[in-house]
Amino acid sequence: MFYKVTADFVIFTHFMWILFVILGFPVFLYFNMPRWRLLHLAALIAAIIMQLTRTICPLTYLEAYLKSKNISDAVYPGAFIIEKVESIIYVEDIVTLEKITCLTAIFFIIVLLSFLFRPVKLKWGKVKK
Repeated sequence: MFYKVTADFVIFTHFMWILFVILGFPVFLYFNMPRWRLLHLAALIAAIIMQLTRTICPLTYLEAYLKSKNISDAVYPGAFIIEKVESIIYVEDIVTLEKITCLTAIFFIIVLLSFLFRPVKLKWGKVKK
């Protein structure tokens, strides 16, 4: 049961990481948080390197390892949600690796341009008139 719950936690963490890479840019750009945008850029570069070298994310290896250690037949009530999250993480048939790589490269260019053309700096709680 420990390995199953830990594997589910890793799957959830993997999903949150993907959300960070996809949705982090507009959020950090909107709030103009340069340090978080740099962290997001580093995450995006790591994702591009993994796609170009066709390597698998370390979290995927960890998930597989933890699932292989689960030898009990205990029923875990969170399986439905985890299965749905896994279907989002590991898309099949619809999206190919080439499409993902192309979209990631376009996204990377947009993120880089955001550092060249800085957003309007707003103070927290003040609206420009």
